[in-house]
This record gives sequence, structure tokens and C-alpha cells, in this order.
Amino acid sequence: MYNLNLIGQKIKEIRKKKKISQESLAEMVEMNTRSILRIENAKTLPTLESLNRIASALDVDISDFFNTKCIKTKKEIITDINNCLEAMTNEELNMFYKSVYSIIH
Repeated sequence: MYNLNLIGQKIKEIRKKKKISQESLAEMVEMNTRSILRIENAKTLPTLESLNRIASALDVDISDFFNTKCIKTKKEIITDINNCLEAMTNEELNMFYKSVYSIIH
């Protein structure tokens, strides 16, 4: 059995990285936009045929949807983390710092 959340997240990450909208992807794979949204949000179980069409449209191997390895670059990860940190309140930032500090020390 596979993890719906992981598959949906991977499809969304790859789609965004390639700057493809949900609407464009839906058109490319002959699905409706709502179906793509439901797959990305783990609300529906995609068929293997659908996953194959999506993988083909995104120009990736279907196994990429099952890969738990991060597909973001180090720079992208740092940027994402910095954006999250900047959006935090002082209280949230202190809690985050304490959590991370306890893990790395």
C-alpha cells in the first residue's frame, strides 16, 4: 500500500517546480482540475493509469511519486525555512529554536 499524502505532495512539488498549473496538468492528462486537486490533497485514490499519465505529463518516472527523498535543492529548502521563520511570531520562533537546538545539541 502506498501513502496518498506522499503521492499528492510529490505531484504538487514536481508540478510547481516545473511551473505547471493544476489546470494545465489536468488538460495534459485529460482529467478535470478538481481531480488533480483531490489527488494532490490526498482526497482520492488515483489509478495507476492516472499516475502514469501524470508522470508522463510531468516528464518524470512514476516511481518519483513514491520516493521519500526530498526533490528540493539545498537552496530551495533554506529559502522555504527562512520564509517560514520570518512569518513566525516571536513566541513561535522561540519554541522552534528550542526544539531545533535540542535536536542538534
